[in-house]
Amino acid sequence: MNLEAYIAVINADLELLALPLAWIAVLLSILFMRRADPARAILGRWALWLCVSCGTALLLHRIGASSRPIWASTLFCMLAWQLAETVYNWMAIDAVSRSDLPLFLNYKRSGAGQWPADRTFVTLREEIRREGFRLLASSIGQMNGVDYLRCNIYEDAEKHISLSTLFVPRGSNSLSVFLALTTHADNGRIYITDNMFVPFGGFYPEDMMVERRPLMRSLSRLLGRHRKRLEAEGAKPVPYECDPIEEMNRRQGEVERENLNMGFLVDPQERELHGNISREGRYRLWTELWMLNYFGRARDYCR
Repeated sequence: MNLEAYIAVINADLELLALPLAWIAVLLSILFMRRADPARAILGRWALWLCVSCGTALLLHRIGASSRPIWASTLFCMLAWQLAETVYNWMAIDAVSRSDLPLFLNYKRSGAGQWPADRTFVTLREEIRREGFRLLASSIGQMNGVDYLRCNIYEDAEKHISLSTLFVPRGSNSLSVFLALTTHADNGRIYITDNMFVPFGGFYPEDMMVERRPLMRSLSRLLGRHRKRLEAEGAKPVPYECDPIEEMNRRQGEVERENLNMGFLVDPQERELHGNISREGRYRLWTELWMLNYFGRARDYCR
């Protein structure tokens, strides 16, 4: 069998796999993205992108709609997918920018810490206890007076590291939990290490050193990374005696003012016309969203 005949046989076999590839990709993406696991969500997104693009290219060849090589048609379909996804994400960001939803939440004190009755969350609570953290306070983040997320705040025995667990709704029937470790150091800086998997895109004040590790879901690993950061910076933790809820709201106000000064947010007097987020801010938000979706990497906020 010569080379041309061999390639023709391969193409014929691949064409038969076009629809199965697309359906497998869709099922994998649905299965992975429904789990509150960023690594699986990324795998599902890559599977959907690659398999649907390959399947579409093979289908175009099968019905005679394209005479180009399969690799060229596949590349074209991949680029078309990214273009469509980019348009969708820009429309979503524009909708958020022009909505009445506040970009920075206001936290109010709530009752004792509550945990969802889910095995994953129960395991996390046991890990928090093993690491020696004790509950300080519980709060609820509100949007326009409506409860949106729940946050429990802990501290270690030395009062050097505080831990925040944020439970954020995912759709209508599930929750995601994010962890944030905070230390006030003797050099006047605040070191924050978290595993948030939602894009921020804005700016933090100079004294807030934020490092985001979206794929680091284990508390022990995140805690180890946080301590390595402090050691590398030569920063000595100092006890910080203050009300944790008031501290969260104060930091939210500082971050909001910083983003207004840096041009991420539009001046309040012009928001009715231009929305809440500037064009530069929307670009920063979109780039971080894309990097999170496909590589699990957040923007470097320590620069």
